[in-house]
Amino acid sequence: MRPDALGWPHHEQWLDVAWVVFSLANLAAMLLIPTWETVPFHFIWVSLTLLYGFRVWRTRPTLTVLAAVMGMTGLFIAIDYARGAQPLDEITEVPLMAAMFVAMVWHARRRLAAMEETERVSMENLRLLERERRFVQDASHELRTPITVALGNAELIQRRATDPTIIEDVDVIADELARLRRLVDGLLLLVTTEDPQQLHLVPVDVGEIVADALRRWAATPRRWVLGAAQETIVLADRDRLAVAFDALIENAVQHTQEQDTIEVGVRRRDGTAVVSFRDTGTGIPPEDLDRIFDRFARADPGRSRDTGGFGLGLSIVRAIVEAHLGRVHVTSRVDVGTTFEIELPLDAHAGPTDVSDQGFAGTSGRVTVEGAVHGPVG
Repeated sequence: MRPDALGWPHHEQWLDVAWVVFSLANLAAMLLIPTWETVPFHFIWVSLTLLYGFRVWRTRPTLTVLAAVMGMTGLFIAIDYARGAQPLDEITEVPLMAAMFVAMVWHARRRLAAMEETERVSMENLRLLERERRFVQDASHELRTPITVALGNAELIQRRATDPTIIEDVDVIADELARLRRLVDGLLLLVTTEDPQQLHLVPVDVGEIVADALRRWAATPRRWVLGAAQETIVLADRDRLAVAFDALIENAVQHTQEQDTIEVGVRRRDGTAVVSFRDTGTGIPPEDLDRIFDRFARADPGRSRDTGGFGLGLSIVRAIVEAHLGRVHVTSRVDVGTTFEIELPLDAHAGPTDVSDQGFAGTSGRVTVEGAVHGPVG
């Protein structure tokens, strides 16, 4: 409702009734107890200011109440003056108090108008975001079927074709369709991740998810290192965290060579589980650090294209982490390496246990996880 609407607010009317009773009592005191002088008069104006500050009235009731209070208090002061109980200059307080009240009304209504405009814009933005989310979700669902059908036919042609030119052309078609399917799957995952109701939160050990991720990627020729491996229990969706960890490891693989090192570890810090992904790859330019988590952002567009990326991986990571009430941040130096850290709140109901029971060694030991070595990066 517009802040300058003329109607009277209908909520919490008992406050208005209480103020009217209080004001009438003070008007009676002005007449019956002249020795109080203007104390009841000030009580009326102060209480009116407090009441208006608590619930801003609309234009017509504000003007009506202001005129009534000015008229009644001015009249009662005039009566006291006629009886010799008040000096004449006390009447000047009526317009003075009214002017102060009007100034407060102006500022209060400006603030109310700004708050209502901010709320309107926020609600409109929420509606637009929800509309965008539904569009992406519906479009992704609708695109998956024709892409799958087209890809299946392309693969069928690949198997039956004998002409090298046709085989080469169909290979290009199949590759692009596969890329398009990955894009659709990524968009659908991003949309569903942003909806907290899609998460299945249970207590999980982040260290186990890290170890599983290393086992999946250990066949890729890199120097894999399992860093700190403390047991950290968090309330999380295990599958979504695995997707986030895989995306960060894939990002590290894309920006490293076979001789580079990728270290993954998990530790406790100030009530959070900190999962770190450190590599000795090409690094990220400083001007790209602020935007790498944006959708379709690429620090190296050409390289991302060659490896099949769309710039959705890191935005999916951020969405998953924030859905778990966590944070993700990155530090990087060009030609030195990059470190991503995910912070997740620990499960307050899970006490620490002996990490050796989970199959991890201490910092002085070395444990192989299908090619991953426990220890510092050399």
